[in-house]
Amino acid sequence: MKFDLKTLPGLPGVYLMKDISGDVIYVGKAKSLDKRVRQYFQSGKNLSPKTVTLVRHIDDIEYIITDSEIDALVLEANLIKKYRPRYNVRLKDDKRYPYVKITINAEFPRIFLTRRRLMDGALYFGPYTNVKAIRTTLDIVSRVFMLRQCKKKIEPGRTRPCLNYHIRRCMAPCKEGLDSNEYRRRVMEAVRFLKGDTAGLLKELESKMDSLSRVQDYESAAVVRDQIMAVRSLSEQQIASSGTDDRDVLAAVADEKTIYIQVFYVRHGSMVGKADFTLLGAEVSESIEESMAQFVKQYYQDSPIPPEILVQYELPEKDLIVSWLSRRSDRDVKVHVPLRGEKKKLMEMAARNAEMSRKTALLKPVPSESAISALEELQQVLSLRSLPVHIEGFDISNISGTNAVGSMVYFENGIPANNKYRQHNIRTVKGIDDFAMMSEVVYRRYSRLLKDKGDMPDLILIDGGPGQVSAAKSSLESLGLDIPLIGLAKRFEHIITTRKGPEEVIILPHTSPALKLLMHIRDEAHRFAVSSHRRRRSASLTHSELDAIPGVGPSRKRLLLETFGSIEKIGSASSEELAGIDGISKALANRILERLNR
Repeated sequence: MKFDLKTLPGLPGVYLMKDISGDVIYVGKAKSLDKRVRQYFQSGKNLSPKTVTLVRHIDDIEYIITDSEIDALVLEANLIKKYRPRYNVRLKDDKRYPYVKITINAEFPRIFLTRRRLMDGALYFGPYTNVKAIRTTLDIVSRVFMLRQCKKKIEPGRTRPCLNYHIRRCMAPCKEGLDSNEYRRRVMEAVRFLKGDTAGLLKELESKMDSLSRVQDYESAAVVRDQIMAVRSLSEQQIASSGTDDRDVLAAVADEKTIYIQVFYVRHGSMVGKADFTLLGAEVSESIEESMAQFVKQYYQDSPIPPEILVQYELPEKDLIVSWLSRRSDRDVKVHVPLRGEKKKLMEMAARNAEMSRKTALLKPVPSESAISALEELQQVLSLRSLPVHIEGFDISNISGTNAVGSMVYFENGIPANNKYRQHNIRTVKGIDDFAMMSEVVYRRYSRLLKDKGDMPDLILIDGGPGQVSAAKSSLESLGLDIPLIGLAKRFEHIITTRKGPEEVIILPHTSPALKLLMHIRDEAHRFAVSSHRRRRSASLTHSELDAIPGVGPSRKRLLLETFGSIEKIGSASSEELAGIDGISKALANRILERLNR
């Protein structure tokens, strides 16, 4: 090992253990760096097998001194999130349920859905497990209370309101002259509604549905009926509890490599939702208690802290964690194990849900032997540091540059995970430029992952040759990411790498399991891109700016789009070119150009 243990100070801080490649494989904190780090290098008889495995891979150690042990705790959690070391317990968020957020501290608050709770002074309601119901309910809130949802800056002197104002979805604070007191009164009414005061709104909606039914407007009555059902569904998500305080309830179960965490959210005496989490990479954790402590430290780094947290097990270093939570939330925080009463029952229910999450995870498809051999071969031929368990594939689909779509498919353990596929409509590229389109899609995908602190893939596959691969690589470099990247050229099925020299192209036999897997991912990305493009093209033929022009019906609209390819190209054409299309007169051509250019 390169590091000299004699240089360690007896001060609080964080230590980073690295392997021979220089990668951080473990991050830990210590009240005394000297005493803590030396414990790893004592006789193997006193160490667990997991710790022995870690020590065997340590080639170097770095450390950072902090002012206190609490500062070390915070820094440890941040560095684990940054480096995602192999031997640390890492929080993986399987699903974040949405919250309704109201920016109550703004002059004209916004109301919208978000999947992240921050300590930013805003009001949060949720989380809500029925996403469709809360979206519909938010739509009702916008109709009834007319609060803004858009991100537009409210600037002095602005006189033109947005479209939401004209369709009676917003009071238009972007238009100068709105009474801020009246707007805030409506905000507080919406707050009361979201806190559960739904009786008044339900009565109003039911009256409206009856009125529409009496005049036989059954279609509108059905819409109101759906709104009523959404509000009732939202109310049913709240489970009564006799308490009045806010609290989180944390329970956990473990198998050999994964800890399954269940969090119940109790707000104003009601359980308003739950969330599932997993902790991965638990090679060094000695117990489920230590894993639970790691979860608390990582989860509450960027989540609001309630005044009470119920845990299933006593946490190691509990006093230190409570001090950090109290300092961060600027109030006293209690962390304890419930022993009796309703809190104990809540904990038992959370534990049953955690066990159910574990059983559900075991039912997921297990990679076959052929998939494992394909991944192992990929790791070998591409010289990857780890097995490419998580692979993402990209492709672009367009016709003459119109309605261009980029697809991203997600493979885990060699198996497609369809629910994680993503479609990206091309925004910044005009015309036919596959390289620029690929660059845009890759940049948008991984800038979003960076923002959301999501898991990066072990390998990226591009459907294309050196040009597409180079474009994707430039996007990764602009984001500061170093993710293994390859392309698969269709003609000869050659693997294009980002390495320079004679090894830039890798040729595998057609019987290779690795090549078959890459072809499967490439073909799946192509299929998903084409299907997404067809949906978008059909939508453009169904709805467009041409619909508002008198004299342009479905047949003429189809002819215009098929001839010119897009609304933009129609608007830039001359009236003579438009009039050259069968069924379009000179007067209609001028009317089309006047409308589009307006």
